Amino acid sequence: MTSIFEAGRRRGAAALAGLSVCLMLPGAATALTQAAPEAAAASPSADEEIAATIAAHADPAEASDALVVVARRRFSEEDLPGARRTLDAAVALAGGAPALALARALGVRSRLNFEAGDYPAAHADVDQALAIRRAEAEPDQAEIAALIYDRARAFDAQGENEQAEAAARESYDLRRDHLGQVHEKTADSLNLYANALTAQGRHAEADPAYRQVLGMYEVLYGPKHSRVAIVLSNLGNSLRRTGRGRQANALYRRAVAIAEISGDKVLLAQCLNNYGWYLHTQGDGRKSEVQFRRAMPLALQIVGPEHAFVGVLHANIGYALLDQGKAAEAEPEFARGLNLLEKGMGTDSPDIVETLGGYAETLAALQRADEAEALFRRVRTITDARLAPAHPVGLGGADAYAAFLLDRDRPADALDQLRASLGPLTARSGGGRDWRTAVRGAGPMFERRVEASWRLATLEQAATVSVPDRSSTP
Repeated sequence: MTSIFEAGRRRGAAALAGLSVCLMLPGAATALTQAAPEAAAASPSADEEIAATIAAHADPAEASDALVVVARRRFSEEDLPGARRTLDAAVALAGGAPALALARALGVRSRLNFEAGDYPAAHADVDQALAIRRAEAEPDQAEIAALIYDRARAFDAQGENEQAEAAARESYDLRRDHLGQVHEKTADSLNLYANALTAQGRHAEADPAYRQVLGMYEVLYGPKHSRVAIVLSNLGNSLRRTGRGRQANALYRRAVAIAEISGDKVLLAQCLNNYGWYLHTQGDGRKSEVQFRRAMPLALQIVGPEHAFVGVLHANIGYALLDQGKAAEAEPEFARGLNLLEKGMGTDSPDIVETLGGYAETLAALQRADEAEALFRRVRTITDARLAPAHPVGLGGADAYAAFLLDRDRPADALDQLRASLGPLTARSGGGRDWRTAVRGAGPMFERRVEASWRLATLEQAATVSVPDRSSTP
């Protein structure tokens, strides 16, 4: 299934924000391999099979469709080069056939390009296929919706979250109108829409979408299906991030229970990681460490020791140890996690922000203040460049940095960090809204945390001067 193990290689802030993961549904591999015939005992070379398939079909459209079936089978056999050559031949043949044959071949090739991480090529194929579909006298809206869904997934994989949101919403609307409200493809589109909202830190908006998807999947697949576990874990993330941790607990536990009986090691590792992060946010470092250490051997078995998800787990173990006051043990875990995440995600990715912040707090606890502040500054640089003002990840980083500065009797610097993280939201609007109202809409928990830090920094700054600094009021 498409998951964080793939997502960690190719997705943006949605995948790792908060060091819990936004679980993804089965993806292009499933779409490519569905209805593929079983592999023959001795498969001919791709070029030989392409030639034989073309020779067996006089009509170019029929030959192209037959090549698509061959490509699906080769993909299921993990022969990606053979599948690509076969699909290229199908597209070339379909160019001289009726347009719909070309649209079918392009649609399947776009999914192969997605799986290979070639997102520009995936977008190009989708765009061409959409143009053909939309030019029909009676366009097939279900096929158009499928292509738009593929476009949304490519945007999601690139971390282009606003574009992913718009495309997923368009796909959902079309599927709801033409396939019905309670349909697996309609639910998939709505789930992707909720994921895109989550990636932008809009957890309060994602919450009702996830709840709707959960109900749809329970009706479609039953209450113990792996897709139900995925949505339970994602909904738990939204509840946790909006200050409703007690409600989230039961969802995480249920997701883990489903994953345990599913036999899906990928899903189980994801659900254990999310549950462990939840326990960390509730201050239970001992229990959270247990979940992360249960997930680690699964991750190592599936993706190996150098993958970004293994980096996530190292960092999360670091957080769990720090919760228990074991900063010296946490430090090497954060160092290893950061190294893997920088290799897998990049040194300026928002996906490394939480690890940088935890590492900084660990160094501060070890009295290595200069090193800690350097990491806090990296967090600020990344969030300023890559995230919108008042994004929960940016707010969390600013709040932690402000606390660090307050501990060192630097309240003015703490206020500067909070102001910078809020950006233009510190200006009151004509309607009387201030930054608290704007932040509350995106994430109530962060609004309360940042306002508490703001008040503390203001009070401490006022105590250091003879006349209170009135500029501290937003």
